[in-house]
Amino acid sequence: MPRIIDIQKFQPKYNDILFFDNNVWMFLFCPLASYEKKKQRAYAELLNNAVQRKAAIFINALVVSEFCNQWLRIEFKSWSKKFSDTKEYKKDFIHTPEFKNAVLDVKDALIKIFRITERGSDNFNAIDLQNLLQEFGVSDFNDSYYIELAHLNKWKIVTDDADFFINYNYNIEIITANIH
Repeated sequence: MPRIIDIQKFQPKYNDILFFDNNVWMFLFCPLASYEKKKQRAYAELLNNAVQRKAAIFINALVVSEFCNQWLRIEFKSWSKKFSDTKEYKKDFIHTPEFKNAVLDVKDALIKIFRITERGSDNFNAIDLQNLLQEFGVSDFNDSYYIELAHLNKWKIVTDDADFFINYNYNIEIITANIH
C-alpha cells in the first residue's frame, strides 16, 4: 500500500529520487492561470527545494508525451470555443498559427524541464506485467505503469492524482498537495 505524504511535511534530501507525474508538470509550467494557485505554489516550492538539495528528478518519454498532448489539447479546447461550428483537433487546429505558437510554448517549457531532470529509461522489459495489468482498471494504465517504475527504481512519486492513493501492492511514497 502506498504511503501518502503531505507535501507540506516533506523536505527532499540529496539522496531522494523523485518522479513528478504529468499533472505536477502541468501545474508548474502550463499556463493554467489562477487554477489551484495554492497547489501550484506547493509543487513549485517542492521542486525548488529538490533542485537546491540536488535530489534526483527523473522524467521519461511517457510523461513528456502526456505533458505535450495535454497542453496542446487545452489550447485546442480554448481555440475551438471561439468558433460556433464543430472543430477537429487534427483536421482544423494543427495547421493554425495558434497551434504553432502553442508548440513553441510547450518546447520552451520542455527545455526548462529537461534542465532540471534526468531522463530515465522506462525499463519496460523489467516491469511486472501481471501486476501492471492487475492494477490497470483500478487506475489508468499510465498511473499503474508509473507505480511499477517507482517500485523498480526506488522513486518517490510527486503527484496530484488521487488514483495513486489506491491500494497498490507496493509501499511507494506518494508526495502530494492533494490531501483532503
